Amino acid sequence: MKEPLTIEEKRMVPHQFHTNLNNRAFEKQYDLITPDIKFYKNGQVVEGADDFVQALQSIIAFSEDAMIDDKELYADENVAISRYILSGTLTGELTFPDGTTASQTNKKFSYNSVEFFSLNEEGKVYEIRQVNDSGLTPTTIESQVK
Repeated sequence: MKEPLTIEEKRMVPHQFHTNLNNRAFEKQYDLITPDIKFYKNGQVVEGADDFVQALQSIIAFSEDAMIDDKELYADENVAISRYILSGTLTGELTFPDGTTASQTNKKFSYNSVEFFSLNEEGKVYEIRQVNDSGLTPTTIESQVK
């Protein structure tokens, strides 16, 4: 049986997720998650490992240079928390909650977000809850890129 993760190792779980995204190493996300992961983002729930990884890849679809910069990392018994800034340039198409879109405006955007990573006994993530600086919808990005 594998030794439980230390608090410091748990603290680094969100950072590893974000490093993988920054490096476009989406296949490495599977090593960090359970097959039945649930990802709560922008008012929707993404369920399952494949759909989760696809949701991450969709960020790159609207912003080829999207990067995550971790600002604070915390952990306790079974939760790791990251406060970070996602920034990039709108190089693809993005659909907003009201159904409108913005496409390839090449305008920069940046927003703050917090993610709560729930970890099982093996240190695998089974749930992520995301809250960004505009609540449940990406209106902050909308005002920057339209």
